[in-house]
Amino acid sequence: MARTRSVWTASTKARRRGGRVPAALALWLSFASCRVPPPLPRSAAGPAEPPTPAPAAAVAPPAPAPPPAPAPPSRPAAEPARARDFAAEQRELALRFEGRRALATLRGEASYYGKAFAGRKTASGERFDPAAFTAAHRTLPFGTVLRVTRLETKGVVYVRVNDRGPFGKRRRIIDLSEGAAAELGILRRGVCEVRVEVVERGKK
Repeated sequence: MARTRSVWTASTKARRRGGRVPAALALWLSFASCRVPPPLPRSAAGPAEPPTPAPAAAVAPPAPAPPPAPAPPSRPAAEPARARDFAAEQRELALRFEGRRALATLRGEASYYGKAFAGRKTASGERFDPAAFTAAHRTLPFGTVLRVTRLETKGVVYVRVNDRGPFGKRRRIIDLSEGAAAELGILRRGVCEVRVEVVERGKK
């Protein structure tokens, strides 16, 4: 601003002295007045303050992981199934029915059937066990107890009827389990002459 005034004052003095301002001087004065930038207007409110940043959104902490589920209680190992003691059952039947009077007596041949039929259902619904002392008969009720005597050796075995048979020759009157046939000693021979006595009738 002061420089502009000095330029204007010099110009005025030159006009007063000579009446005219040389062209070169006038040109210089115009350039000098253009170089001076005009003053910047000031805001009455003062310098603008930078914008205040918005507060960051609060982040919720992650939820704690659920505790692990308790392990199920271990079950005790199952005890293996005990095998039936058929020999003990045979001794029990012998003590119970030895010397008992027969209710009926049959004579004929006895054969046997064994492991090939193991696990199959018998006519009574039971599963066939070759080691058990059982027998098949055509008509006697299931559960009937028989005393079977091998006529050649006088060997005796007690069996319980739980199946139907034998089928074929009419002279063959009973089919023994493999265990009962072994008790009479006919596994290799397969067939023998027997006397069959009913000592207790079944209910079926």
